[in-house]
Amino acid sequence: MSIPQTQQLLTSDFHDAIESTTQGQLRARKDSTAVIDVVKKVAEKISPVWPLTDYVAVNPYLGFSDQEFLTARQKLRSVSDLETLMPVDYYRELFAAGLLSRADIDAAVDELVADGIEGAERIDVNQVLALLGQPGPGIPTADSEFTTCSNPSRSLRPLSETLDRYTGSHWSRLILEEIAKHCAPHYDCGQAIWSSPWRELPLYLAWRSAAQHDRHFEILGVGAFRKLVKSLPHEAYAALETLLKRLNVPVDLWDDFLLCEALTMPGWSAWVKYQCREADRKGEESSDFAGLLAMRLAYEVALAEQFSFRIDWVSIGKHHQSIVQGDSPPTDEELLRYALLKASEDAYRRQLLNQLAHSHEVIQHEEGVDRPLAQIVFCIDVRSERIRRHLEAVSPQIETFGFAGFFGMPIEFVGLGETAGSSHVPALISPQFRVHEEIDVEDPSATQAAVKRQSQLRFLQKTWKEFQTSAASCFAFVETTGLIYCLGLLLRSLGKGSAWVSRLNAISERDQARLSPSLRGLEHQGVGLTRQAEMAESALRGIGIVKNFGRLIVFCGHGSQTENNPLQAGLDCGACCGHSGEPNARFVAKLLNSKDVRDSLAQNGIQIPQDTHFVPALHNTTTDEIKFFDMHHVPESHLDDLRELQTIVESASQENRHERLDLLPGQTTDDLIRRSRDWSEVRPEWGLAGNAAFIAAPRQLTETVSLGGRSFLHSYDYHEDPEFRVLEQIMTAPLVVANWINMQYYASTVDPLHFGSGNKTLHNVVGRFGVFSGNGGDLMTGLPWQSVHDGQRYQHHPLRLLAVVAAPRDAIDGIICKHELLTNLLTNGWMHLVAHDDGAFYRYTEKCTWDQLTTSSSATIPSGSSKIAG
Repeated sequence: MSIPQTQQLLTSDFHDAIESTTQGQLRARKDSTAVIDVVKKVAEKISPVWPLTDYVAVNPYLGFSDQEFLTARQKLRSVSDLETLMPVDYYRELFAAGLLSRADIDAAVDELVADGIEGAERIDVNQVLALLGQPGPGIPTADSEFTTCSNPSRSLRPLSETLDRYTGSHWSRLILEEIAKHCAPHYDCGQAIWSSPWRELPLYLAWRSAAQHDRHFEILGVGAFRKLVKSLPHEAYAALETLLKRLNVPVDLWDDFLLCEALTMPGWSAWVKYQCREADRKGEESSDFAGLLAMRLAYEVALAEQFSFRIDWVSIGKHHQSIVQGDSPPTDEELLRYALLKASEDAYRRQLLNQLAHSHEVIQHEEGVDRPLAQIVFCIDVRSERIRRHLEAVSPQIETFGFAGFFGMPIEFVGLGETAGSSHVPALISPQFRVHEEIDVEDPSATQAAVKRQSQLRFLQKTWKEFQTSAASCFAFVETTGLIYCLGLLLRSLGKGSAWVSRLNAISERDQARLSPSLRGLEHQGVGLTRQAEMAESALRGIGIVKNFGRLIVFCGHGSQTENNPLQAGLDCGACCGHSGEPNARFVAKLLNSKDVRDSLAQNGIQIPQDTHFVPALHNTTTDEIKFFDMHHVPESHLDDLRELQTIVESASQENRHERLDLLPGQTTDDLIRRSRDWSEVRPEWGLAGNAAFIAAPRQLTETVSLGGRSFLHSYDYHEDPEFRVLEQIMTAPLVVANWINMQYYASTVDPLHFGSGNKTLHNVVGRFGVFSGNGGDLMTGLPWQSVHDGQRYQHHPLRLLAVVAAPRDAIDGIICKHELLTNLLTNGWMHLVAHDDGAFYRYTEKCTWDQLTTSSSATIPSGSSKIAG
């Protein structure tokens, strides 16, 4: 049997690549040590982006947190056009709206001087006020936020970009499209009908194998490109070193030049960084990041040699080194904009602390309920603040708590009939064991029968999808069923239908109600009774429920409900890695209802009353409905209590919808529910827009005030934590995750061009792992414009996270000193910290000291929306 010539060519390339890879890697490790170290440094500056199925917010500046905020800005601006500060016009309108005052600016300048910010003593408040009175370039709008910003201070640029600036060409964009053309099929997760024949190779070898036969770049005007590719070494690091030398880049500029190249494609750099992170987590080695840089440089070298374009590296190097080595202090404009950022943060801090001080005074004169009807544990997500407040307002018999939404259960959840699981833990950690879903009945054959029906349904769905997309049948499909599909499209356009196909369509409603994570099989994974009891105890102590148990304790996870939204995972639970918190809630409730686990807890001093029952639930953040699960396990003696709780929940949900209605267009609360079914809706909910604070304190400090849905609320009472172990866990895990979320929203607002994901209406899913804005180019990584802006005004204020921790200052100091990441975030200005200690508030300065803050009468915290037009 003869093999077609093209197939022979591909097969030959594949075997040649495999044969040379091992030898090439061995040689590269000996000959390319310097470039390996450089690539490692560059990769450390890039934050990863998770795939669509596990999408979580990430701090895109995390790799620069070891540098002071303005120093990092200078470094970023020297090698890229990335932005870290809002334009003056944004603060001008804040000032005009009364959301920023001269007193705030005065206080901000004083604090910058006290923190030792270089040049802060030069800031004159009158100068700042004069700047606020001058017309500026304006705030980015829906039409302008994606235009390239000017950056005259930039010292390093890719050769292609320099060529474009002098000739008016578009080589930089074309190179990005070429890179996307190769990366998209290489990392495809099942979207493509025909897979790349080189997918099993490392990225660089896959590109090298394909690019040798791709004439496109030569057709664009760069001759001999394929010859160049073929001449490159087989190993990514060796190729990268070869290309750097062909461009004559001085060795002392390699790291910054490669960082410059990586930041011209921040999306693909972030995605490949994630791939390398996952390989490292599995104990494997990946050269894909070096491969991506080598790919980029190959196109740059081809351009340089085609057009005989040379760079004066000596002059560029001197100018660049003067910037990055700190010889150039911040400019006056940078200092002024930074002072305005600090002033807006101080204004919010003043309002928040005034409220908390007032709440603390009020709560001291109130008496609590002897035994609550229910204690409900929510995720610390800012959207939980509203529903918690309304629940407590509807009934004094309700207590609420805040805890990370995975509830301390580090599980990989495998749904019914699935072969692969999904991570239901924060992105900072990895799952420790698998939990399988089953139908909770005595007859095990019920689960087996359901799995069989699921498999049959999926086979039919897959076959039908192949018929729809096959080259041989797609036209016949449209001809025969097009009119039928038109009806469905019409219904969906009217918000009456749904394209959502449940993973449980083959399961009866009765069986769906009995689906539950199973405790079976845990022993074989090393999670026996002792480990189960340890997890249960850790969760209860972390939440703060170790005594005074209610009759009902509800673990309420959260999830969202949207249509036609590739980024839906970004609206789900970040603590569950972009998934619903339902499996975690059901698992922890089942664990704590176990008699064996309770007996073990009793031996450790946690006595759970026999009449306490744990119930799992899910808060739908799009519709504000709360659904309870495992009702068949609720004892008959508790059914009246549960019915009363459901009535309270329904009232609180309705009140919450009324509050949210002010932030979304619509006349009635039914409109909010409709948005969850509307496939054309680009703003089904606001997610975590407006987030600004993280509060770790007893609920008494916050329960009498409205925080506007802007605060992460973590329950914590240091009196129950004598060794401050729980506090250390809070400050090193939930607080860091909150910082990631905050900086993702911050970056997507101040720099939507590079750290946002563009306009939702232009999104196209690529490889089931990411989105393009249009049909190619860079991978979009951040939040879409519609997630931070409503078309007229900002729904997110870019403020660095303010952490308020109710604990002794010396305990907080000890934890900060133990953890370098916390030290960097706090002393370099990436996050603010205030301690509530002995009835007073203290600011943690960038010099690692404490300054006492004064508070006055209560103030109102604005919601996430702003009256500042965009």
